[in-house]
Amino acid sequence: MRPQLTVRPARDGDAQALREIFNEAIEDGLATFETSPRTVEQQKLLILGAQLKPRNPVLVAEVRNWVCGYVSLERRDEHRSLDDIGEVAVFVRRSFRSYGVGRQLMRVSQAEAARLGYRKLIGRVLADNNDSLRLCQATGWRVVGTLERHAQHSDGFRDVTLVEYHVVPATQAE
Repeated sequence: MRPQLTVRPARDGDAQALREIFNEAIEDGLATFETSPRTVEQQKLLILGAQLKPRNPVLVAEVRNWVCGYVSLERRDEHRSLDDIGEVAVFVRRSFRSYGVGRQLMRVSQAEAARLGYRKLIGRVLADNNDSLRLCQATGWRVVGTLERHAQHSDGFRDVTLVEYHVVPATQAE
């Protein structure tokens, strides 16, 4: 029997694990635009920010009390007319990739977005990150387009693929 994956809100004690996962993504060069490793203190501030802003949760996936991934949901734009659009970022520990952790985190973020009143979710994916693009497709997202030479990265400019997901309102999902 496979161990059960649980997803819960991030806590201060998760900072070290989330930092490790994020820094793996930086090393891989495919899952984030960031190029500098994150410190534990920086990660603690991000967790605190999520705790202070309930519409911007950070949710942690764990198996047997070991953090294996996380997803963050943030308002995309501060304009009042666009405050129902969120941006999602998913990170999975290398040793847990290809086990469905990312897929479960995406589905949880979609349900959480519906609960929080988001209308649409967007994501920005480095265009050569085929695993993330497959994850988006498998969880109902659609490719909107590609911005050429958009993100400055350590090895030059990279193309970025925009993806979106139209949230099913919580009242319709029930």
